[in-house]
Amino acid sequence: MKKKGFISLFIILLFLASGLGFSDEGMYLPFKIPQQVFQRMKNLGFTLSEEDIFSMRKPSLSQAAIIIDGGTGSFVSPKGLILTNHHVAFMAAQRQSSLKANLIENGFLAKTLKDEIPAPGYKAYILKEVKDVTSRVLKGVSKKIPPKKRYKIIEKNIKKIIKKEEGKSGDYKCRVNSFYGGLKYYLSKYLVIRDIRIVYIPSRNIGEYGGEIDNWMWPRHTGDFSFLRAYVAPNGRPADYSKKNIPYKPEIYLKFSARDIDPGDFAMVLGYPGRTERYLTSEEVKYYVNFYYPEGIRILKKWIDILESDAKKDKKAAIKNAGMIKGLSNAYKNYQGMLQGLKKMNLVEKKKKEEKKLMEYVNSNPELKKEYGDVLEEMYSLIKESQNLSKKSRFLSLFSRSSRLLSFALTINKWSIEKRKKDIEREPGYMKRDIPNLKLGLKLGQMSLYIPSDKKVMKFFLKELLNAPEGMRSKVIDSLIKDKSDKGIDEFIDNLYKNTKLQDLGYRMRAFNLSRKSLLKLNDSFINLASKLQVELDAIKDKSETLAGKMLLVRRKYMELLLKYKKGLIYPDANRTLRLNIGVVKGYSPKDAVFYLPQTTLKGVMEKDQGKWPFNVPKKLKEICKTKDFGNYIDPELKMVPVDFLTTNDSTGGNSGSPLINKYGELMGLLFDGNFESIAADFNFMPSITRTISVDSRYILFIADKVDHATNVLKELEIVR
Repeated sequence: MKKKGFISLFIILLFLASGLGFSDEGMYLPFKIPQQVFQRMKNLGFTLSEEDIFSMRKPSLSQAAIIIDGGTGSFVSPKGLILTNHHVAFMAAQRQSSLKANLIENGFLAKTLKDEIPAPGYKAYILKEVKDVTSRVLKGVSKKIPPKKRYKIIEKNIKKIIKKEEGKSGDYKCRVNSFYGGLKYYLSKYLVIRDIRIVYIPSRNIGEYGGEIDNWMWPRHTGDFSFLRAYVAPNGRPADYSKKNIPYKPEIYLKFSARDIDPGDFAMVLGYPGRTERYLTSEEVKYYVNFYYPEGIRILKKWIDILESDAKKDKKAAIKNAGMIKGLSNAYKNYQGMLQGLKKMNLVEKKKKEEKKLMEYVNSNPELKKEYGDVLEEMYSLIKESQNLSKKSRFLSLFSRSSRLLSFALTINKWSIEKRKKDIEREPGYMKRDIPNLKLGLKLGQMSLYIPSDKKVMKFFLKELLNAPEGMRSKVIDSLIKDKSDKGIDEFIDNLYKNTKLQDLGYRMRAFNLSRKSLLKLNDSFINLASKLQVELDAIKDKSETLAGKMLLVRRKYMELLLKYKKGLIYPDANRTLRLNIGVVKGYSPKDAVFYLPQTTLKGVMEKDQGKWPFNVPKKLKEICKTKDFGNYIDPELKMVPVDFLTTNDSTGGNSGSPLINKYGELMGLLFDGNFESIAADFNFMPSITRTISVDSRYILFIADKVDHATNVLKELEIVR
């Protein structure tokens, strides 16, 4: 064996075999649980085996946790009933809402299977297989190959792997994810259920109680839950919506715990966290602190204000803009917490000190110095180059999202270019496997399209681009708008919207099917703009791929060094693959002389009531509190109906809707948030204050029973007391 392989076998074995101590930090791969972590689980009372958590030979808990829309969900009945967050199901409610039937505000309950309605655009991804595909991904890759070609080889290898593993049935989707900076690649294979229906969504003043004021905050008093259902064709295979479809029968589902929950109780999360960035360099963190988050906060605030202004004036706008407002508002508060947290922990300086110690370790050993002596300087150089490009690409990316019509046009235009290529040569996202999703996106956009807001948001972003620093401007926009006054910009926008038909769904779908030549013959103003912008976007993409090709080797080398330095005691960053995390029910102290208890109750819900949004307790819930008709849902220690609780689990975006599982393997709660003080834990875990917030399973049962009388849903659940 060569001393210096492209992947060091020693390193790979080291990080797969090592444990990570006894911290609740870490989002572990369920099929590679470190033994020290599993032993801690046992010490905390966990009663199941590792195979009960993840197995390819028999049904396991990992198959009960699923990807649903942008979050996570779990099967909770043998009839395909899915539990997830109210905010995860929010877009389904928005897309089915109208002035006559406002599901956003009033909620929804289907009393029978026939009453269940489609959740437009929602799909359930059920994990069926995980494979190590590292050697297949890196086939043909070497240091001698030019950077962009290196990037393209990996991209093409991944496309080939996915195409082969998915097969021709159309029932499965595969994803190949990078771990440890590209040292390992795993393929996840999912069965995809395309017919998802709305079963039960509580009213907004329960499911989103506290609104943006309470978002990311503790103490919390929201019932952030919803129930959906997965349907398949009569033969059991995934199918598009049809009245003939039947409920999907999952191989495993979670029992619903109504047991008492106390401080110190074990809690396990199984879910699909989006992204953490815990192995960035100081230079990368500096970019987030000095540019990414400050600019993001500024832009998001103005964007939200535009949409909310229209929503206040027009009820139709309020419904159409609701999903976008909710998403942007969540990001806005998240960015504020990130920036505040990164500054408070002084992470840039902390990273610099860590890097200094790392290089002292390298320089103390001649062999290490020879192999890794320049790695940090190489990283810094590439990072600086990448960040300059990112500033411009970020502005153009936001502009592309600013108008739904522009977004439609860019998709249609790009597809007219990619369809002329062989399938394997097309860009990811535009292959044959992606066509149904592209078409679906064009259709779903109609449900959130409100032209007055579309025009106002576009104007805001055009002004941002036109007034941006030189290196962040768009040459296309500069050339098209000579008069940069409000009048000139208004005239440009008016002409755009007058000379397009993209607001018409039928026209969009016909345009999608046209050849490149026929599409351009339409002389549609938005298509023409998209065609010009695509040239600029492609130029940025070309540069970014070259940089990514360079970074592939350097990042891998850096992670190799970290693994040696830490003796393998690091875990992979979150990347939307299934992860396991453990913790306990526990409060925290956010500042001097303040301590937060880990559980809230219905008493706190009533104390916050102001009679108006976002603190407006439903009339029915007030009556229950007045008559004290709490049934058997009172916590014996709290002497009241429990609502939400804190645990020390490590979670992030994408974990929303993840089941919180007790020591018996039962669902004890529903994860929906983190606390504001620890948002920056995505970059650096903080054991003393990092907490996960979940809805108590007993509050879900209480609301379903006493408030909404969802007896049909309750009968489906296997409730353990």
